[in-house]
Amino acid sequence: MNKKNILNMAIMSFIIILFNSTFSFAMVSDIESHWAKKEIAYLIERGDVQGYNDGTFKPNKNITRAEFFKMTNNVYGFKEVSEVSFKDVKKDDWYFEEVGKAIAAGYIGGYEDGTIRPNKPITREEAAKIIVIASELKEKIEDIDLNFVDSHEIGSWAKNYVKTMKSQGYMKGYEDGTFRPKRQITRGETAKIFADIIKNANDNQTGDLDINDTLEIANEEDMIKPVEPIKIISKHEEFIKLANELPNPNDIKEIVATDKIKVENLRKLYNSLTQEDIEKISKNIIHKFEEVEAKIESLKTPIKLKSQVSMEQAQVWAIRKGAHKRFIDIAPYYWEYGRLTGINPEILYAQAAKETNFGRYTGQVKPEMNNWAGIKIADSIGDNTYDHEIFSTPEDGVRAHFNHIGLYCGIDPIGDPHSRWYKTKTASWAGNIQYVEDLGERWAPHPDYGISIMRDYVSNIYKTSFSSIEDLNIALEFSQKFDELEEYDESIIDEVIKQYNFLTENQKALIPYNINEKIDEINKVNISKK
Repeated sequence: MNKKNILNMAIMSFIIILFNSTFSFAMVSDIESHWAKKEIAYLIERGDVQGYNDGTFKPNKNITRAEFFKMTNNVYGFKEVSEVSFKDVKKDDWYFEEVGKAIAAGYIGGYEDGTIRPNKPITREEAAKIIVIASELKEKIEDIDLNFVDSHEIGSWAKNYVKTMKSQGYMKGYEDGTFRPKRQITRGETAKIFADIIKNANDNQTGDLDINDTLEIANEEDMIKPVEPIKIISKHEEFIKLANELPNPNDIKEIVATDKIKVENLRKLYNSLTQEDIEKISKNIIHKFEEVEAKIESLKTPIKLKSQVSMEQAQVWAIRKGAHKRFIDIAPYYWEYGRLTGINPEILYAQAAKETNFGRYTGQVKPEMNNWAGIKIADSIGDNTYDHEIFSTPEDGVRAHFNHIGLYCGIDPIGDPHSRWYKTKTASWAGNIQYVEDLGERWAPHPDYGISIMRDYVSNIYKTSFSSIEDLNIALEFSQKFDELEEYDESIIDEVIKQYNFLTENQKALIPYNINEKIDEINKVNISKK
């Protein structure tokens, strides 16, 4: 598609939508009081943006690069898909095709390391560049001054794009005179910019469009009366709608993120209602909401809780999950700091398993960083390796993990806290997060984060059984001796294999995977020599 006609086509599409009987508008529940509610509603009706499964839009949430690509592609109608070769984009990723469209449209090129970083929040200066290229905005920018008080922070590569967005009035900066180029842009801010661009194009270009020609694009059979305009529903109507979507409280056996979010939104909404609003809601609906809220609350797991399992049981669980030896070695630290703080050790050990892939460190954080919980530095700007804290020893990393969780639930730190601790301490919710399930959207952005720790990790620790602590100790003692070997001469290899062969099958099964892999390599070498 010729990009010069993109906005005209977008306007045509909107006119067709107004006359298409299949069009429907699903209102989201959390934009009523947002400053960009009209623009968000406008883009939702056009089909350019969507809300989440829980019925919210989350206008104040930072938008990721992949989400921004998708919104851009929708707004401008980009359909052509180019080959995708970025090493951090896989075919089964939801954004694979969106990245391909972005490449074809010519507004992304990737980073020098061959990545596109789709899950990284996009910054304001990055957004400015993409919008200018995608929109083909042109402006005589030589007379435009970047007189923001923080103009020096704008990247040299981004200055002309920011000038163009400023001259067009789409990104004017903040009331304090700043532009904040490195600041992450929100979903609401993005919706505002795109809606303004489309509406401005509509106002300026309607003379180029023949409404009769445009309507000929639609089939005559679709030409029926327009749908009703957007209706911003009242607060009590929002409450009724969300409450009716809740499950029967008797059917709730475990916490599901979507239900938890709906209940939290309903509580905030209910607390904001006037007495007049409340009287418009059936008592049965309010009672159902309160029952579901109480049921979910009863299923939550306290962070401050005495351990329900032995350290050895947790180690056996981790070994059977393919844990690296380093992850088995830190278990004693978790149980010791659990004793010192009153924080449940298996919960944090399970969280460490989730964050480090059982000590394998298959993500951005590296083993030598001794960061067991994905704790970031105070001034992180993304999710790259050095956006994360580095701790001097494995124990120091465990201590930091307990200090950081302690900050969430109101427990004083042990020793000197890390830099991120001081920043998180300023959060309005610091000290008030008492349940694991409430870590979602705080420790990590996904609302299922804390729920998944209990559902996918801790629950399996509790189900783990093993026959003998002695077998575990023998297996770990052998693993430690093997791990301490600095070089393998033939005599050492022979001795190691003899010791290994004397182990029982139960003991061999309790050796961490990376030690077993090394033993397998030795056996292969021995076999090849025969």
